[in-house]
Amino acid sequence: MKYLTDARDNNSWWGIYQCLNGDLVSMAYLDFVDRFIEANPRTFNHPSFSGERKTILYMDGDSFTWHLHDSDIIGLDSFCYFQRNHGLKYHLDTSKRNVLVIEVSERYLQSYFTGLQMFNEVLDTSARKRDVAGIYLTSINSSYTASLLPSVSADDFFNKYINQNLQCNLFNYNFIMPMFETKAALNYYIFNRASGDVVISNDRNFLFFRETVSKTDMGSSYYPVSTADAAHIVDVLNGIYEHYKVAGFAEVYFSVIPNSATIMQPEGYNQLIPMVQNDTRLRMKLIDAYSVFKQSHDVYYLPGDTHWNHKGKQLWLDMLNARLVRDSLVQ
Repeated sequence: MKYLTDARDNNSWWGIYQCLNGDLVSMAYLDFVDRFIEANPRTFNHPSFSGERKTILYMDGDSFTWHLHDSDIIGLDSFCYFQRNHGLKYHLDTSKRNVLVIEVSERYLQSYFTGLQMFNEVLDTSARKRDVAGIYLTSINSSYTASLLPSVSADDFFNKYINQNLQCNLFNYNFIMPMFETKAALNYYIFNRASGDVVISNDRNFLFFRETVSKTDMGSSYYPVSTADAAHIVDVLNGIYEHYKVAGFAEVYFSVIPNSATIMQPEGYNQLIPMVQNDTRLRMKLIDAYSVFKQSHDVYYLPGDTHWNHKGKQLWLDMLNARLVRDSLVQ
């Protein structure tokens, strides 16, 4: 599939449809609806700093933060970014302040932090090859132990994106796009809905990824969450905090980026983020985007994309930089 994709000329009739106007716009083929298209500048205000650069910042993040650079964060000696699930081996420089920032989008908060697989993805180069997470199972609520044990699934034998890959190479051609766009126009103008895995907001000004609004999907803003579920996530986060503090990190920060539906369509929200963040047992320090976004009248999300806009990302960076200065990790 990768060979076929790489070999295709996207400027030709047999090329791949280019996603130019936001991931959700492209998924639903709604490029003709101007309200869902917004320019998204990728430059940010770089913080000025004249002090000694003694901080090395490691960030375990996802697509919300993968375009960050060291110039976006104040006072860094160096910046090590790694995308979740891709893994990283570190070796801490004990002459510097080593800081770990864990950033996660809300739709992955429950699924990723039900276990301690992060230990086996972010580990010291001196660590022996072993299942580090297994050592910590006894510290986690026993009612969840079964979900942490190894299991066999179809993903162990087949690429989990096999359907998308097949669809891309069988049907995603420039010359077929008018057919998909016609179908999208019929759905949008006649049936008032979007195509595929995209949902239109109640006020019709935003597009949402279906899994973030479906009440049956764990990544949804409306999926039922119990206090026990939230407490278990806190237990896991505390185990992660202890692990990386013992490893030598001066501080470990945690930040959940809310689903766009959580902020833009809050009716019926399951309160997952505040339940986790407001738990007095949580030991990690927070970069609390949820509270700031919720209380503001500004819009921090792109109307046709799953991600935040330039304003949202800049605000989060300002919060991170202010926290580093306040905690004297940057002097």
